[in-house]
Amino acid sequence: MRARLLLLGSVIVLAAPAAAQSPLFPDGIASGDVTHQAAVIWTRTSLPTAVAVEIGTDPQLRGARRLRPVRATPVTGLAVRVDADGLQPAQRYYYRAVVPGGRSEIGTFVTAPAPGAAAPLSLLWGADTMDLFQPFRIFTAMQARGADLFLYLGDTVYADLGLERATTLEEYRRKYRANRADASLRTFLARTATWVTWDDHEVANNFDRTHPRLAIGRQAFIEAWPIRLDPAQPTRLYRSLRWGRTAEIFILDTRQYRNRAATPDGPDKTMLGAEQKRWLLDGLARSDAAVKIVASTVILRYHGRDSWGGYAHERDELLRAIRDRGLGPVIFLAGDVHYAAWIRHAEGPYEAVAGPLAAIPARTAHVAGRPGVAWTAAGAFTYGWLRIADGRARVGWYDEEDRPLHEVDVPLIR
Repeated sequence: MRARLLLLGSVIVLAAPAAAQSPLFPDGIASGDVTHQAAVIWTRTSLPTAVAVEIGTDPQLRGARRLRPVRATPVTGLAVRVDADGLQPAQRYYYRAVVPGGRSEIGTFVTAPAPGAAAPLSLLWGADTMDLFQPFRIFTAMQARGADLFLYLGDTVYADLGLERATTLEEYRRKYRANRADASLRTFLARTATWVTWDDHEVANNFDRTHPRLAIGRQAFIEAWPIRLDPAQPTRLYRSLRWGRTAEIFILDTRQYRNRAATPDGPDKTMLGAEQKRWLLDGLARSDAAVKIVASTVILRYHGRDSWGGYAHERDELLRAIRDRGLGPVIFLAGDVHYAAWIRHAEGPYEAVAGPLAAIPARTAHVAGRPGVAWTAAGAFTYGWLRIADGRARVGWYDEEDRPLHEVDVPLIR
């Protein structure tokens, strides 16, 4: 039974004890950045050791392939990432981590369809998980939906808030371990492929490229998640995923390249940086997917200068390009603001906002009543669900008991 006391403005939470954790793999296992032919497998061990991954299509891993071991060392906080390649499209796989003396539970994920294949897509998205709000019951509700993948859109920890406030690398690592103490989160991550990006609380509230702890916050974030890194750009977090002919997902990094929010807006102020902005626009233009999804973390309008409202010149440039170059249909997904909303922007793109998953819910939705805002909800933990099939998209919002809050159908006509 949960014991929880919430005071808006300040929070005291008495959480039930977490379920027992594996002594060898205390943070569980996870898969991420899953494509039609590869996946990243993640775990953290309790001691320095060699970690191998077994992977196959049999639920009991009979006849599984064992991948080359990777060493868990203190340099990476005993976390390892193993890139499993040579996979088949549209296939369910099972995996586990193995060390001398034991092995993890078995996890599972499904690969994307081949780039030219027509296949439905079901995804979840959400943001904002503070360790004070454990147990994270919403992940149990999300898991029951059986989605193909999860977009974790930032504030995956609150490094700057809670019982401990991180300023050193080890303190940042402890914040991730505190969240992984939650049994519902560990189970969900073991059974659902996750594509993750960061927002501000992985470093400090409203941080930008000038923050002195950006590098150590980024290191702890990368260590904590199954992210496929580009050896030529090992700190790059923006990337994309193709789901057959159905969708292409562009995951943005709205933090490490941005100017300070207080900088006067204009053509020289940026949230994305020149290289990421060019990558996004070129990717949207090249893509022939039925729908393009942009995971932005922060919302496009009506919510202050830390969101796109403070970078309106660049935002408007992007939205005009989508309209004038006919790059749609585009759906933006966001979190961050601790309320849910459904918006149709004048330039054409839709925007769906969900959250928080497990953090202080907003009392009101700041965007309510603004132009194009069709629906809002506040005062609850929420997640979003998006399904694309047969030329239509269905978007839904649900609370931690999996009760539907709102659903809408979106025609996807070029």
